[in-house]
Amino acid sequence: MEAANVAAAIAKRGKDTLHLVHVMDDIGIGATAPELLAELANGTTERLDVEAERLRKLGAMVKEQMMHGLPDEKLVEMSRRPGVRLMVVSSLGRRSPGHWLVGSVSERTAESAAVPTLVIRDAAPFEAWAEGKKPLKVFVAVDFTVSAKAALQWVKELKKIGPCKVIIGHVDWPPAERTRLGLAGPLSLTENPPEAQHVLERDLGARAREILGDNFEAVRVMASWGRADAALIEMASREKADLIVTGTHQHHGLQRFSGPSVSRGLLHYAPMSVVCVPTPAATAHRAGTLPQIQRVLATTDFSDLGDRAIPHAYAVVQCGGVIKLIHVISPWKLPDPLVPHYQRKRLTQRQHNQLVIDSIKKLRALIPRQAEALGIRTEVEVVQDIAAAKAICQTAERFGADIICMGTHGRSGLSATILGSVTKEVMAKSKRPLLVLRTTENG
Repeated sequence: MEAANVAAAIAKRGKDTLHLVHVMDDIGIGATAPELLAELANGTTERLDVEAERLRKLGAMVKEQMMHGLPDEKLVEMSRRPGVRLMVVSSLGRRSPGHWLVGSVSERTAESAAVPTLVIRDAAPFEAWAEGKKPLKVFVAVDFTVSAKAALQWVKELKKIGPCKVIIGHVDWPPAERTRLGLAGPLSLTENPPEAQHVLERDLGARAREILGDNFEAVRVMASWGRADAALIEMASREKADLIVTGTHQHHGLQRFSGPSVSRGLLHYAPMSVVCVPTPAATAHRAGTLPQIQRVLATTDFSDLGDRAIPHAYAVVQCGGVIKLIHVISPWKLPDPLVPHYQRKRLTQRQHNQLVIDSIKKLRALIPRQAEALGIRTEVEVVQDIAAAKAICQTAERFGADIICMGTHGRSGLSATILGSVTKEVMAKSKRPLLVLRTTENG
C-alpha cells in the first residue's frame, strides 16, 4: 500500500495514469483445484478494486488490472507495453526456493524491466515531497559508464515532476586511479591523494552538468578498497538520502557471476528506496546530441607532422575552451655503474633542464595567433616518461581531455612492428576520443 501511495503521488504530479497491477501466482492451482482458484481470484479482484478506489481518492487516475503467473515475469512483461515509463514496487515478495538464490520479486523485476524500477522501502519522504512539504533528497551513483548517464537522465525527468536535492556520489579503487592518472607515492587506506580527488570531483561534476546543468548540490567521492555498493550505501546514509538512483546493465545468466553488481548490491542492502535505470533508456535519449569539446590535449614530437596536428586541435575546440600542448621526453637519470663499458652519450642534468626549457619555448611558439582572439586558453607542459603513449594517456586523464589530438606517419607492416606506433598505443589504452592527423611515409 505504501508503494501504491508513492506511485499515485508520482502519477498525480506528472499527470499520468497509474496502472495498478496485481499478479496472482496461481501456477499449478488451476489444474488441481479450479473452484478454489476461482474463489481466490474473485476475492483478490474485489481487494484490487477497493485499493484502486482508495488511490483515486488521493487524486490519481487509476486503471486496475489482474494478471496470472509468476509476479516478476508478468511485471517485466507489463514494463514493455507502450506508454509505460516507470515501475513502482515494494521491497517485499519472494519466489521459492529462496531469496539468496534467485532474489526477491522487486530485485528480479528491476534487473529485467524495460523501464526504470523504483523499489520503495520508506514511503514517508515521497508523500511529503508529493504534498510539497519538502524536496526529495536524491543520491545518484555515478561513474564514467553509459549506465550512469541513464541514472542522471532519469533524475532530470524526476526534477521536472517535483523539487529534488541531488547529490552525485562515486566510489573509486585507489590503485586503479593511481595507474590511470600516473601518480606516485604511497596510497592511503582511507582517502584518495589530493590530485586524484580533485580530478575525480572535476570530471564527475562535468559529467553531471552535461545532463543536469548546475542543478545538483554537491559531488562526493570516496576511496574504497572494498565493495562499491557498501561504500555507496554508507555515503547515501551519511547524506540522509531518501532515494538512491543507479544505472544497471541488467546482466543475466552466467554474466551475473562475472563480478559483483553494484545495482544488485544496492537493491539488496540499501535501507532507503532505490531506483534502477536500465541503460537503453539513456542511450536512446542521448542519440544525436552534439558533444561539447572544451578541453583538448594536443601532443607533438616536434616533427613536421606532429606540429601540423596542433592547429587542428584549436580548430575543434569551442570558443572559451582550453588546449593543453605537451611534449614527452625521457627523464634524466644517472648512468648505471653496474653496466660495464657504458659509453652511450648522455645529457648532463644541466643540459636536460635546458632541454625542458627549450621544449616549453617550442610549444609556446606553436600556439596560433588567433587563439587569444577566440578566447582559447593554452597550457603547455613537458612530460617526462620513458613510455610516451602511457604518459599521453595519463596526462589526458589528469587534464580531463574531451579529445586527444596527435599525428601519425601511417606506417604499416614490418616498419610499424619494428618502429612501433605511439598513436596506436594511445588508441588502444585511452578511452577518450582521438583525432589523428595522418600522412604516409611518402608524404
